Amino acid sequence: MVELREDFHIDEDAEIAKPKPLPLREPRLTSPIEDADDKHPESPALHTAIASESEDSEFSRYLTSTKKKHESYDLSGSVFLITGDGRTLNLPIPSESRLDPLNWGTWKTAGAVLAIGWYSAVTLAVTQAMSLMLKSIMTDFTEAQIKPWTPETLVTAPTLFMGIGAFVWIPLSLALGRRPVFLIASLNTLLATIGAAGSRSFRELLFFQTLLGLGEGFSLSLALLMIFDMTFIDQRPKAIAALWSVAGFVGTGALSLVPYLSDHGREWHTFFRSWTAPVAISFLLAFFLYPESYFKRPVIAFDGLILLQSATEKLTVYEDLEVDSDLYRDLPSLPFDVGGKNLRYRFGLARAPSASWKAMGRCYLQIVFCALNPLIFWVFIASSFNFAGMMFIGATYGSILSSPPYKLPSSLLIVVTISSGAGSLLAYPVVSLTLYKLLTRLSKRNGGVREAEHYLFGYIVPITTGALSTILYGLAVHYQWHFSVYYVAYGLNGFSWVTLSIANTLWVTEAFPRWAAPALTVVGGGCYLMSFTMSFALMRWIAAHGYMLVGIELAALQVFGGLIAVPIAFWGKNARQKIHGRWANERSGALRPL
Repeated sequence: MVELREDFHIDEDAEIAKPKPLPLREPRLTSPIEDADDKHPESPALHTAIASESEDSEFSRYLTSTKKKHESYDLSGSVFLITGDGRTLNLPIPSESRLDPLNWGTWKTAGAVLAIGWYSAVTLAVTQAMSLMLKSIMTDFTEAQIKPWTPETLVTAPTLFMGIGAFVWIPLSLALGRRPVFLIASLNTLLATIGAAGSRSFRELLFFQTLLGLGEGFSLSLALLMIFDMTFIDQRPKAIAALWSVAGFVGTGALSLVPYLSDHGREWHTFFRSWTAPVAISFLLAFFLYPESYFKRPVIAFDGLILLQSATEKLTVYEDLEVDSDLYRDLPSLPFDVGGKNLRYRFGLARAPSASWKAMGRCYLQIVFCALNPLIFWVFIASSFNFAGMMFIGATYGSILSSPPYKLPSSLLIVVTISSGAGSLLAYPVVSLTLYKLLTRLSKRNGGVREAEHYLFGYIVPITTGALSTILYGLAVHYQWHFSVYYVAYGLNGFSWVTLSIANTLWVTEAFPRWAAPALTVVGGGCYLMSFTMSFALMRWIAAHGYMLVGIELAALQVFGGLIAVPIAFWGKNARQKIHGRWANERSGALRPL
């Protein structure tokens, strides 16, 4: 019987400081390919083993030829994923613990994904609904009540807090775990929706709108890492595409209900009261269906073999010649069950194993280094230009189509938003079929090694369609084309944004797997912060240059920021290994923490 412990948080510094037992005989390396950067720094026996094996000339020749064949394997972000006979490896290898999310059953995983997807959809809808009700809401407040802000602040402020949310939720998950942060974010959104429904002043409504933006920041940042927790490497493109596309389509499509639930904005309190129900369901789904997924997978030992997995999800196999050797047992093994009589554990409110406030603090230091890395900075710039194109269309189509010569009713205006949602949904088959097959083909041609640079091909489609959407929209406004062109333009824009977001998520996490959390924070959070600042200049820009010229200029910026970054990333393949700093080896925010 395994004795249950009420608290099994691991003090990693204390564990590392303990003397490491050495075997009576040195181990023998059985897998010739290993990640030089990811050897455990505290395992001197490992270095001795490699040195002793290197003395064998035949082994050295084999090792050299193999490394030459898979030259890029030693780079962080390059994974030997497809074997010679075409089989895809399931990496990382699950541990024996039932707490490991890779050991969850189909229904348990489906429930967790449902909780994440539902939250993302309903939060997107309630946050973006303000733009559809703004004109009518302003009749309830006088100019004196609105000052020192403007009416548009109700729409732009959530964008600011989406960015802030990324800098809050991701690091906090390293201190508490994924589940507690998910519950906090869900409760925040529920209280904000209830508060918005009862708002009586402009300041109150603005305050709760910022909280809604903070909640949506969770679905745009930490939710992506939670999907990574539950999936193998080869499953991640499809899983991330499904979250961005399907949740985005459902959330955007739900906006079509806003005019009817709010009487076209005149009864905006009614909309927020009505939307409290799906937000409350989101909290319940998070509480009952989402288990903790932040898991540090220990060294695996079985049948005399030691499987050493790195934080970059590579695998090195050693043969342990001593039956009961303590080789590489330096990391604490995780129990099969945890908990006790404490109510926090019974209700799933306890911190995750291995979560620590120190990891959270180090994450913020890593965020600074990631922001200075040119390969991440370029992605951030490309995303900002693309989102500026979305704001260019989203912030202006309502006033244009409701004015002469169009004078469209709200029932037709909402179709523009639905078109964007349809474009988001179309991104799923494009990524899950086209990009997935391309990645597989490139990996096979590369000797079974999937490079992080392979994901850069995913930028070509979104950059092209994003530039096309802004040009088409600018021309449609300038020449007063048929309103159906606006549907096409915004549909292309929605497709572009979602496919770009998928490409960003896969690129930054696979290119910097040790620093996946801070890298995703910089790209996701930084993009929305930049977009918020750009919103102040957008209308002045349009007034000075006109819609057609702004559309062309935005297209040029998207092409420059996106397609120019791709060759830079290829040329900088070794540069992405050069992030240095005091906490460079801290891997609590890695794709697979170790």
